[in-house]
Amino acid sequence: MATRKVKLTGLGYWARVFEDNRDLTGFEDALKDVGGQTCIDMDLDADMLQKLRDSKSMKKGSASADNEGLTRVRFTRKWEENYGGGAPKVTKADGTPWDFDEDGPIGNGSVVEVLLNVYDTSRKSIVGTRLEKVKVLEHVKYEPDEDEDDAPAPKPVAKAKPKPAPAPVDDLEDDEIPF
Repeated sequence: MATRKVKLTGLGYWARVFEDNRDLTGFEDALKDVGGQTCIDMDLDADMLQKLRDSKSMKKGSASADNEGLTRVRFTRKWEENYGGGAPKVTKADGTPWDFDEDGPIGNGSVVEVLLNVYDTSRKSIVGTRLEKVKVLEHVKYEPDEDEDDAPAPKPVAKAKPKPAPAPVDDLEDDEIPF
């Protein structure tokens, strides 16, 4: 089984590449048993996408909603795996390690370079792609969506009037059915 190393550069989105911000469950809890996964979505230009295809990776991607003419592809790495689990190596542009507590999360639109392992599996038609390294070349500060404190207060909901209690039925005889 051959392994190919592929280096791609593009715009990073939804970077969850640290232990503290990894995806713990996945779609329909599919990743609970392996401790989740780290992942990053990347917008790739045509040259980078062709480089990925030339590596025989099965990753296809789809048109980017944020950048016209680019293709968004998600690269992942399972947390607990026999071959290369855990967090990928994340570095700054100068090669020094990225510290999540000090440097914070990687914001959408950051220019990143990823190193992937594209490998053949025991199943002839399946080729795996695993995220190995992320280098942040141009960091865009992470900007969270509106905080709950800043969100507008919910509109008051009109309360429904309580239904009146049914009137007691005193005029029925013991053997009558009330309908």
